[in-house]
Amino acid sequence: MKLETQSHYQLSTQNLTLGYDNTKIIKDVDLTIPQGKITALVGANGCGKSTLLRGLARLLKPYSGTIYLDSTDVFKLSTKAVAKKLGILSQSPVAPEGLTVRDLVVCGRYPYQNWLQQWTKEDERFVEIALETTKMKELAQRDLDTLSGGQRQRAWIAMALAQDTDILLLDEPTTFLDLAHQIEVLDLLWELNQTQGRTLVMVLHDLNQACRYADYLVAVNQGSVYIQGHPKEVMNEKMVLDVFGLECQIISDPVSSTPMCVPIGRKGRILNL
Repeated sequence: MKLETQSHYQLSTQNLTLGYDNTKIIKDVDLTIPQGKITALVGANGCGKSTLLRGLARLLKPYSGTIYLDSTDVFKLSTKAVAKKLGILSQSPVAPEGLTVRDLVVCGRYPYQNWLQQWTKEDERFVEIALETTKMKELAQRDLDTLSGGQRQRAWIAMALAQDTDILLLDEPTTFLDLAHQIEVLDLLWELNQTQGRTLVMVLHDLNQACRYADYLVAVNQGSVYIQGHPKEVMNEKMVLDVFGLECQIISDPVSSTPMCVPIGRKGRILNL
């Protein structure tokens, strides 16, 4: 079972400024998310990556500037209209106790429900597709609390897939997962992009994973976009030093031939003496 080909909505910002409690975090950012591609937001802790993602998801109203979904200000659209085009998977999401995997995935169809239209065969079809795509069908009746971290993350991704949006935003989808489960989740997201053409935007901490899985990198530094583009254009020693305050060498990943960051650190400098 496969979802239909997505229709590629354009997500962009103009002079976007975001923040909390009168403190500006993101300042005058112009950004256009490539359609049908994987974009990774990278940067040091506290630089504003997650704040920017929350703004793109319409969860944070701008102090100034505009977030566009196609040519329309996203805040001029209804919540339900946005939810049919754009999905968000927050960092470390929490579900009510006792919820099964299927119960969670069903929640992805809520934007399509109203008092005139209740649950349909189409809703059921999307739930089944989402469970099958994420390889969660056999675990559909399991309580979320009984799953491993990787399985739980796949269940949340299945919910987002059932929502059937063209654009999917993910805030640190590999947080708290061991390395094997990180790769499992990233492989799944890459396959979704490749087979269904979904536009994915992810906040990632691991630069090497970002370079391997993303088509487009946006390096955020102190609330502004420092540089953006293809990983081979963005990843260099100067960017890593300026954005992360880390000396490194950039080499070619022996598996994917994408840029690979090798930190130097104090011990590395001593060993090179």
